[in-house]
Amino acid sequence: MSFADRFGYARPEPPRTQVERDSDALRIVLWNAVSNDGKSSLAAYRRLCEHTHQLPDSNVWSDSYADESARLVLDQMTWIDVYEALEKEVASARGQVRSKLQSAINQALSRSGIAYEMRDGRFEFYEPVANELGTRRDEDEAVASLTDEFEPVRKQYLNALRNLRGMPANLEGAVADAINALEAVAKIVEGKPHATLSDVARNLFPDSPGYHVPLRGAIEKIYAYSNQLPGARHGRYAEPEIAYAETVMVVRIAGAIITFLVTLHRGEGVDDSDDPGPAFQF
Repeated sequence: MSFADRFGYARPEPPRTQVERDSDALRIVLWNAVSNDGKSSLAAYRRLCEHTHQLPDSNVWSDSYADESARLVLDQMTWIDVYEALEKEVASARGQVRSKLQSAINQALSRSGIAYEMRDGRFEFYEPVANELGTRRDEDEAVASLTDEFEPVRKQYLNALRNLRGMPANLEGAVADAINALEAVAKIVEGKPHATLSDVARNLFPDSPGYHVPLRGAIEKIYAYSNQLPGARHGRYAEPEIAYAETVMVVRIAGAIITFLVTLHRGEGVDDSDDPGPAFQF
């Protein structure tokens, strides 16, 4: 799956943004990779034509002729093209060359302040703390769970991730799409087009001890939060004071609840062991 597909970027892409301007640093890395550190403009030209699906000009046959043509192809590449080309270059590299290239890419990303990193040859969203705590994949699990009847919800939750990971990020849009996706799951689970997250939450853990009561309340409150945040669910009557880390938390919590509700809906969360404890169910 390409970089654009993984992160939900559509083609044709929007006007030049901060991430595209900052990708100029990555263009330098790409040039060094395809030109063998500047030693062969002809090799760079042919490789860049390959990345952009262009037929090389047969009249360009030497380094002196190729330099201008190669740099023109590079300049015309979109930032998505640059990211995808770098992934392919890393994939084809071996040993120290691969390690050096990946290091150069991450250094360029860091200097430019771009919220991506390259890990194992693929660009991923940069979240060092989430890596340490093991929460980085919660939203990916939500996306993976949204199949079959939940496929329309998957598209909406991907919109939330696209808003969150865009440059610049659309924080209110990320919250709105994440919570709307969660509400859509509730409608499917309840089998009612007007069902709400509260309707589902009230039916959770029917025979469980009282300690699940605040958990039901917490699931309901995430919906209340989005209703109170200006610009998320209702009119943007004021400038919202929302931090990026806060938005990540909300989107990730919504994803975790989505995964949980879909799992229960499919009967995969019911405890069929000999454990006498209460089963998680609706």
